[in-house]
Amino acid sequence: MSRTWITYNKPEEPSAVHAGLLLALGLHGYLRVLNLTNIHQYYQQGEIGRRSGGDNVLEREGYAVSAGFSLGLVALGRGGDTLGCIDSMVDQLFHYIGGKEARNERSFLTLLTEEQNRGTAQMMDGASVNVGVTAPGAKIALALMFLKTESEAIMSKLSIPNTSFDLQYVRPDFIMLHVIARNLIMWSRIHPSKDWIQSQNPGIIQNGVKGLRDDSGDVDDMDAEAFVQAYVNIVAG
Repeated sequence: MSRTWITYNKPEEPSAVHAGLLLALGLHGYLRVLNLTNIHQYYQQGEIGRRSGGDNVLEREGYAVSAGFSLGLVALGRGGDTLGCIDSMVDQLFHYIGGKEARNERSFLTLLTEEQNRGTAQMMDGASVNVGVTAPGAKIALALMFLKTESEAIMSKLSIPNTSFDLQYVRPDFIMLHVIARNLIMWSRIHPSKDWIQSQNPGIIQNGVKGLRDDSGDVDDMDAEAFVQAYVNIVAG
């Protein structure tokens, strides 16, 4: 089964029949012949930012998460490939997360608008992508794409909040996804020990939780809730 045959037989409109064909090809290992350029063209990763066809937020987030798993599994562990499209793919994923690190964001968003958004609305709130919907799928995609690649560059962009302001600004479940993604990427650094698990918590969180236990810290209710939720989600991650 050649790469040319697979890409040539891509239909203009997606269908359940073709999805079944792709599933069968993938299970038999034939999709390994595709490189990331083909994947980018074949499975447009902008699906993470598309509407599912309804206005239900949970439905939209589920659609984005499914798209993130799809992209991540197709490009599993291949994020380090030195191909022309990879920077644009990563930049767009960080845009969906809400990161400020994107380098080619404007040009790639223009391509997405021209190629992917005909007749389909982006998950937008005003002029910005609704990261509350798109971020989980994008983080999952990055974690799987860069699985075991030990990429310091990607890992450093999935940072854990280390100030009281950031802890109140970032959803606790997003922090858990950051922890999971960072450690899937930096796989060789994982250790099955309590000390390693505790080391995932930034100092401000460890000190904040310790202060709550000792009743010796001057922590207001809002900060206390942020510390506890962040701590629980990081340990769970």
